[in-house]
Order: sequence, then structure tokens, then C-alpha cells
Amino acid sequence: MSRLIATIEKIERVDNLHLVTFHCCGEVLKMVSLELGERMRVGTRVVLGCKPTAVAVAKIKEGESLDQTLSYTNQIAVKVEKIQQGELLASVMLSFGAASLEAIVTAESIDRLQLEEGEHVTALIKVSELSIVEVFDD
Repeated sequence: MSRLIATIEKIERVDNLHLVTFHCCGEVLKMVSLELGERMRVGTRVVLGCKPTAVAVAKIKEGESLDQTLSYTNQIAVKVEKIQQGELLASVMLSFGAASLEAIVTAESIDRLQLEEGEHVTALIKVSELSIVEVFDD
């Protein structure tokens, strides 16, 4: 599981549904949650968790933008640090700021995208795939 240290910037609530906005290494991430503990307030530092299988990777060409073509709210500009390719699946280690994120994708996707270490791509995470795994006591 990828672990990202983040700070809560905003909490929106409708009935029992919460949309939480975080700041993490210069990026804005969002998470949806049915339950949010009383300790969760703007300014609270947390560790966000995300399964590697919930991270997609997109490679865009010069001058293109994914922002308006995908429903993913969390679109993070990342650098491909390492690719460990197996016969069926590949582990792709990604970094942004001081944070790292792992994506598990098919080996076919690595070949189709012609993904290489050192290049910049976009990591995509659905808001329903992030979770708070730890809260810091400040």
C-alpha cells in the first residue's frame, strides 16, 4: 500500500457523505468517505493509503491535457522512478515531491504506453480509492 503524508485543506459534507481535500507534496488530492472521525479537521495531518492496484498511469503527448477528458479527480504529475516488469503485471514506482506511489499495471500497458524510467506521466486515483490510514497527533 502506498502511504502519502497529507494535510486536510477542506471538508465538504452532505448528510453522511464527506468530500475531503488534502494537500500532499504540492498536489491536491481528494477522498470521499461515509464516515469521518471527530479528529478530522482542516489542518489535521494524516497518512493517506492507496492500493497499488487502484493507481492508473496515463501518458500524454506534448500539448495535450487529461483534465477535461477523464472523470478522475486525482490527476498527479509524477516521474517514473522504477519499472519491475513481470510476465503479466508490472510494478511502477512513481514520485512527486517527497512522496512515492506504486502502480500495478499490466505488462501489456507498459509496452503499449512505451513507458520508461525517468519520464513524466500522470497518476490517476479515484476519490473512492484513497483512505486515511493514520492521523498525526500535533
